[in-house]
Amino acid sequence: MPTLNPQALTSTGVALTFNTATAGAGVDRVPPGSILVVKNASGSPITVNLVTPLLLDGDLTVLDRTSASVAATTGINGIRVPNNEVFRDPTDGLVGLTWSSITSVTFAVIS
Repeated sequence: MPTLNPQALTSTGVALTFNTATAGAGVDRVPPGSILVVKNASGSPITVNLVTPLLLDGDLTVLDRTSASVAATTGINGIRVPNNEVFRDPTDGLVGLTWSSITSVTFAVIS
């Protein structure tokens, strides 16, 4: 499972390093509160799923799903990863990502 550490932005900017999206459930893992910069060059919209491993008692919106979906259109998309216990995996504290398609999809993680 690739764990991707955020790249720090500076006042002069930074040349982002993009990673290839990986197939599989929760394979790509990022810190909560980070920002994903998703490049979708596939020509079709994709969906980025943030895995929700924690089920909170009485929260039906969480109990009824296994992930929160975020649409990523073609081009470049910015997605803030929630800093919420529902998305943090209890084993390592990271947020797992899944992708509806990984063809021509890369992403960077920034803080």
